[in-house]
Amino acid sequence: MKIFLTGATGFIGKALLATVTSQGYEVYALVRDLPRFRQAVAQLPLSVSQAVVPIAGDLSQPRLGLSSANYERVSDTDMIIHAGGPMNIRLGAAEAERAFLHPAKELAELAVRIHRNKGLKQFIHLVGFMSPYDEANALTDQDAALGHAPPYERSKFQADAYLRQALYQHSIPLSTVNPSVVIGDSLTGMTEQLGGLGILVDAVRRNLMPLVPGGDRYWLPMVHLDHVASFVANLVSTENISSDTYYLLDPRSGSPTMRELIRTIATELRTMQPIGSVPPRLLKAALGAGIGERLGIPSESLNFIVDRDFPVRSKTDIEEKHGERTSLAKDTLPFVIADLDYRLTHPQSAVPEPFMQKRRSKVVTLEREGEGPPVVLLHGAFSSADRLVPVAERLNGHRTILIDLPGFGRSPVSRGSSLIEDCVEAVTALIAQLEEPVVLAGHSFGGLIAAKVMERIEPRIRKLALLQPVLHPLSLKYRSSALTGTILKRLKSSAFGSELRKGGDFPEGGELMEGYVAATIRELRSPRIRHTNAWAMSLLTRTRSFELRPETWNRDKVLMLRGERERAFFLPEPFRRFDIHSLPYGHQFPIEAPLPTADWLRSAILS
Repeated sequence: MKIFLTGATGFIGKALLATVTSQGYEVYALVRDLPRFRQAVAQLPLSVSQAVVPIAGDLSQPRLGLSSANYERVSDTDMIIHAGGPMNIRLGAAEAERAFLHPAKELAELAVRIHRNKGLKQFIHLVGFMSPYDEANALTDQDAALGHAPPYERSKFQADAYLRQALYQHSIPLSTVNPSVVIGDSLTGMTEQLGGLGILVDAVRRNLMPLVPGGDRYWLPMVHLDHVASFVANLVSTENISSDTYYLLDPRSGSPTMRELIRTIATELRTMQPIGSVPPRLLKAALGAGIGERLGIPSESLNFIVDRDFPVRSKTDIEEKHGERTSLAKDTLPFVIADLDYRLTHPQSAVPEPFMQKRRSKVVTLEREGEGPPVVLLHGAFSSADRLVPVAERLNGHRTILIDLPGFGRSPVSRGSSLIEDCVEAVTALIAQLEEPVVLAGHSFGGLIAAKVMERIEPRIRKLALLQPVLHPLSLKYRSSALTGTILKRLKSSAFGSELRKGGDFPEGGELMEGYVAATIRELRSPRIRHTNAWAMSLLTRTRSFELRPETWNRDKVLMLRGERERAFFLPEPFRRFDIHSLPYGHQFPIEAPLPTADWLRSAILS
């Protein structure tokens, strides 16, 4: 079967593309930006990407911007999935009409043409849970239920009503899918779209939510991205389907209230808990009066916070028929929040190919397939998995797993009483899931974690590489995590750069230093990451954090690499019996000099 898909490079569209093609369907994807499309398709398996045919066009143009030849090609498809349209609640009236209502009219004309020629099996339209239309009221006045909706919602819902009316006249089966606020994948939590829940996460992390909109009466319906894709794929495979509306959300009774949701976000981000509530209408009026513009919180974002339930019978009927559920995975919500926090911290960040972002146990990883035993890399404090990507890229095809330790990077905060113990448990659980012993390398704070992991599961460690490991207590000036956190919050790039140079790092400055300093300062603006770094530094002042038994370690398994320019580096006597190598760099040598670090790892550990 051939499917014509719009919005293939969007947040939802990419997931649809992957899911639908994996089921063996041939997809004609309407594409305005070919480079962006190729980037999306490159992330799919080759066997899947071969089933995708890009069709150059533009939803906002007459006849969808298609050439005559391409219009004929898509007129031979069996089904239309319309997932196109921007996620921009601030669109003006003219822009919104071009983005939603105009494409609906063009697609309706195409659908009728296909239906007359061969019979259109189904038209699937992704709208949104706030649309006021269903199979009954859409056949009356289109504007009756829109009230004072802003341009974005008005045009989007007018397009909903228009398609319902146009396709009804020709008896074309129309499945209207109304996703609620779409959040990250139900396993990994990856949420590329910073609108929706991202607006709320950003407000909470900036301590702008002391009052909960609606308190316990209101809620924010949410659905996972992969659940949207799988539900639509199940609609595609449903034979003899009749027109219906499907709300992709959980019943209100099983969902967190706004108070519970904001408390969860505040807990994950280590920010101030809410102290009261405010009526959404009052808050919306305040935001619309100019406060929202100054705070970066559009008043329209409150439209998705509701105090009513929605019908889910049609959705559950499809789920029961295909044996798949679309319920919110509450244990994944912390990963969604951490991922959004990281993306808000680094708005331009992207996982470099061929690495893939995954979730393993309590942590998020960046992984690359390759040959040989897995190489597991642990970053230090004031760092994350991303900072070690340049080292991993130079490991000549070895399978590599870069871990964001709990509370760092994209991983949710530690929930235990000790960050160090939680890190050790998370890495231990990850290695236990792998099919063979690993090469484990840790830098600085990550070196301490790696050493503790090896003591716990020594048979699972093929080799242990300690890169400038912290193996003795730090200065007592870091003892108070609260004071350290306050200092880190106010830390300037110039001061941080100066400290690096004093420690022997980046003596000549340059782009690598500038990039590391800028990334670190941005991360310290995240309360979650700042709290974790301050906690780590506090724990590293305590003698009990370094309870290790190096006399029991296998000397053939353990190697150390130190940066000889770091004058403050000290290796306690029990650790000096191991094979120790040096590089002419400072403490941050894996970041300052990734190539020599990778060369040493290849020759000393992987040979």
